[in-house]
Amino acid sequence: MRKLLLFVLALSVGVAAMAQVSVVKQSALANTVKKAKTVQVDPKPYLQAENPYVTTQRGVDNVIGTTWYDLQSNSTMAQRIWVHDDGTIGATWTRGSETGSSNNYPERGTGYNYYDGSAWGPDPSARIEDVRTGWPSYAPYGANGEIVCAHTGVNAGLMFSYRDTKGTGDWQHFTLAGPAEEPDLLWPRMITSGENHQTIQVIACVGAPSLDGSPVYEGLNTALAYSRSTDGGQTWDPENVILPGMSSDETSGFGGDDYAWAIPHGDTIAFVAFGGIKDGFVMKSYDNGDTWEKVTFYNSPDPFFDGNGGDLPQCGGGDGYNAVAIDDEGMVHVAFGRQIHIDDTPDDDSWSYYPYSDGLVYWNETMAPLDTAQITNEIMFSDIESTPLYQQGQLAAWVQPHEDDTIVGVAPYYGSLVTMPQLAVTTDADGNKIVTFFYSGLAVGFSNAELAQNYRHIWTRRTELDGQGMYNDFEDLTGDVLHLFSECVYPSMFPANGTFHILYETDNLPGNSLQPTGGNHAPVNNNMVYMPISPYPVGINNPDAVAFDVMQNMPNPATNNTLIVVKTQQAAAINLTISNMLGQQVYTSQKLANAAGAYQFDVNVSDYNTGVYFYTVTVGDKSVSKKMIVK
Repeated sequence: MRKLLLFVLALSVGVAAMAQVSVVKQSALANTVKKAKTVQVDPKPYLQAENPYVTTQRGVDNVIGTTWYDLQSNSTMAQRIWVHDDGTIGATWTRGSETGSSNNYPERGTGYNYYDGSAWGPDPSARIEDVRTGWPSYAPYGANGEIVCAHTGVNAGLMFSYRDTKGTGDWQHFTLAGPAEEPDLLWPRMITSGENHQTIQVIACVGAPSLDGSPVYEGLNTALAYSRSTDGGQTWDPENVILPGMSSDETSGFGGDDYAWAIPHGDTIAFVAFGGIKDGFVMKSYDNGDTWEKVTFYNSPDPFFDGNGGDLPQCGGGDGYNAVAIDDEGMVHVAFGRQIHIDDTPDDDSWSYYPYSDGLVYWNETMAPLDTAQITNEIMFSDIESTPLYQQGQLAAWVQPHEDDTIVGVAPYYGSLVTMPQLAVTTDADGNKIVTFFYSGLAVGFSNAELAQNYRHIWTRRTELDGQGMYNDFEDLTGDVLHLFSECVYPSMFPANGTFHILYETDNLPGNSLQPTGGNHAPVNNNMVYMPISPYPVGINNPDAVAFDVMQNMPNPATNNTLIVVKTQQAAAINLTISNMLGQQVYTSQKLANAAGAYQFDVNVSDYNTGVYFYTVTVGDKSVSKKMIVK
């Protein structure tokens, strides 16, 4: 067991005044934070077994687009990628060019790319709309078409861009405005359902949240409205309605992006809504939106919380990053980032959260609703296996250790250490229901020295629903030597035919350039990466760890010679390479293993510059990398 000592910070979230660029938590607005404070908390031990394996099978990123506008969501991700029935793929993101970074990106809009079954198109040079938009959702539309929904941030409300033949032709457009009192609609989520995906389903915030927390619409400080069209947006029925269970009788309002649709399953559709402190619930319809059922999965200590009371004790909830999926029996599954909150300052429209909150929580309809007692108010786990969530099989993920490294710092996404979940529920050949999680998690051992913050990577983990809580090992999908300096965030995922198709954003700096005030760093160009993944079956872990084992070099740190031992279970060629922090190879060697056993590499590092190096051992097509230090 290894101990990881972490300093825990609490960041106070307040309000600011820029309408539709970004929203921070329930009552805070825009891409700035009014004020921030830190609270020093006694460091807690973080004990768990080490998983030393870092895969290196990814290869070069499959970059399908770029953007200088790097805030893809304030919290929960929209559906940005879809695999069509014929194997073609459409993908979207919020795009902005370098020229717009100094004046709020007036050319911001939807970036789009298409995979025609053999190749992706070139990086698009312009948005698909002719006006400024943001926050796209993507879905199939009609027999062979596609549709995108994004917000305009003006009284036109939402803009829909569609074409009858996916991947080709001019985009056509129509709009949906909000109610007459609040015509702006923001931070939309859209799916299509029904025969030929002809029904357009939309949820969006009515207007921007008020700065003082007062009601904006129908007694709510930002209402979440539902609309549906079956005729291409010519008419809407219903139009901008507040569904039963989501009115001012049940809550004080909603935060932008704290909600998402599940991929429809026949006429069964559902969306999740959970800001992290107020009640978390799923709205579910079995008849394509005619009638709705509310299913609560988190009972709040204060369903009408608005940040003004100053009487919220330190309590466990969510971080606003949610995912929802419908299985083939119509059951709903939810995942969300675990976050600890506190409000001990009355009448200031703000509250505090702990950015070192750890844990990814899982829930389905067979389980009782959660509450703060089950989630606990422990920021980081002192004993993971004793927590209620772990014992109930509801702790899907947590920060993984990496040798003797510790957390350097956390870039502000207003989320937890493991967050931005994506969720799929599939059935294997034996009829077992498998739940697969993808998420952006803090990568211990990977950090940016200039910003003194850890990078985030894309991780995955799986469990068999009826497998008595058995989970696969954690797998860092971007933990190879090609991603030593990669911030991997905002994943969107679509499951199809045993493969999970992921779109995510990456650059070489932690955090983004729009949050908090002034950004975590100056704007840079970000890549949008497509990554198809076929995880190992539940109960079978990474075969890299089974075929051979790579020991930590001894001594470490090294000054003259260091020994690297490889234990292999098969006769094979063992290749060793050592790279510096720039990815440049400084050493290569090969040994021929004539039989299973232990083989040694004695490496002289006396001429190496002081610093961190990575050594990679490859046997056949499998590789394992580890870090070594030279003094």
